[in-house]
Amino acid sequence: MEKLQFILMSIFIGGFFSAQESITLNDAYSLARQNYPLIKRHGLIAKTKQYNVENATKGWLPQINVVAQATYQNEVTELPIKLPNVMIEPVSKDQYKAFADVQQTIYDGRMISNQKKMAEINSQIETQKTEVETDKLEERINQIYFGALQTEEQLEQTELTKSDLHNALKRAESQLKNGVILRSNVDVVKAQLINLEQKQIELQNVKKSFLDMLSVFINKQLNENTKLEKPEKILVGNQNNRAELKLFDLQKSALETQKSIINSKNLPKLGAFLQGGYGKPGFNMLKNEFDAFFLGGVRLNIPITGYYTKKNDLALLDIQQQEIDVQRENFLFNQQFQTIQNNNELDKIQKLIDKDLELITLRENIRKASLAQLENGVITTSDYLREVNELDRAQNQKILHEIQFLLTQYNLKAQLNN
Repeated sequence: MEKLQFILMSIFIGGFFSAQESITLNDAYSLARQNYPLIKRHGLIAKTKQYNVENATKGWLPQINVVAQATYQNEVTELPIKLPNVMIEPVSKDQYKAFADVQQTIYDGRMISNQKKMAEINSQIETQKTEVETDKLEERINQIYFGALQTEEQLEQTELTKSDLHNALKRAESQLKNGVILRSNVDVVKAQLINLEQKQIELQNVKKSFLDMLSVFINKQLNENTKLEKPEKILVGNQNNRAELKLFDLQKSALETQKSIINSKNLPKLGAFLQGGYGKPGFNMLKNEFDAFFLGGVRLNIPITGYYTKKNDLALLDIQQQEIDVQRENFLFNQQFQTIQNNNELDKIQKLIDKDLELITLRENIRKASLAQLENGVITTSDYLREVNELDRAQNQKILHEIQFLLTQYNLKAQLNN
C-alpha cells in the first residue's frame, strides 16, 4: 500500500513540475526588449527620417511664389519733350500688379543630396542611441534574474536541511520515549526547524520581490511557482561590440556630411526662373493700362560671403571630430579597466567554488559521523545541529559563489555585447 502511495505521489509531483511554468534568461532578455518603452522610438525615428528625406527631395520641385501689390508714388517717368499733335499719357502714379514667380533648380552644388544623407545619418544616430540604452537593459535583467535564482536555490537548500532535521527529530523523539535523552534535546531540534521556517518565509518574500520586478520588465506575470532555468557558464570573448562604438562612428560621419553641406553652400548654383502676371502698367511703360507680362531666363548665383567663415566652420567640425575620438578612447579605456576587474573577479570566485566543494565534502562526512554518534548517545542533539548548520552554511556559500560567478560572466558579456 505504501509503495502504491509512493508511486501515485511521484506521478502527481512529476505532473506538477512538468506543468510548472519556466523561463530562461534569454527569454527574459527578449521579452524585456520587446516591452521596453524606448523601443517605441524606432517607429518615430523612421517616420522622422521619411519626412526629412521627402522634404529635402522636394527641393527639386519648382519653387513658386505669388505676389500682389498696389503702390502709389509721387512722381512717374515722363518724356522730357513734347511733340506736335502727339499726346502721350503719362504713367499713373497708382500702380498695380500681381504675378507668380517660378524658380527651378538646375544645379545646387549637391546641397539636396547632402541634406538627404544628413537625414539618413541623423536617423541612424537616434536609432543607435536607443540601442545604447537598450543594451544597458541586460545588466538590469541580470541583477534581478540571478537574484531570484539565488533565493530559489537557497529555498531548495533549506528544504534539504529541514529534511535532515526532521530525521533528527524522529530519532530524538524515539530516544525520548526510551528515556535516553531529555525533553530539552527534542525542543532544540524543534526550535531549529522554526528558525528554518522563518528563513524560508524571508527567502520566499525576497524571491517574490525579484519576480514582481522581472514581471514588470517582461510584461508577463510570474509567481512563486515559476521555475527559473539556471543558465550555463559561458566563454566570454575579448571583442568589444558595444553599441556606443557604432554611435561614435555615426557621429563622426554626421560631421563629415556637415562639412559637405558647408562646401555645397559655397558652390555656384544654377537655376531657371519665370515670372508671369497682370498689372498696370505692364512692361511697356508707355501703355498706361492693365496688361499681361512675363519674364523668363536662367540665373547663376555665386556665393562669396560664405568664404569668410568657411575655413573656421570646417575647423570647428574638425575639433568636434577630435572630441568624439577622445570620448571613444575614454570609453574603451573604462571598458578595458572593467573587463580586467571582472576577469580577476571570475578567477577569485572560481577558486572559492573549488574550496566550497572541498568544504562541503568534509562537512557532509562530519554530519554523517555526528548522526551516528547521536544515535549511539555519544553527542547531544545540540552538537549534531551544530554540524548540520555548518553543512548548511557551506552549501549556501557555494550557491552564493556560483550565482556570483554566473552574474559576473553575464554582466561581462553584456558590457562587451558579444
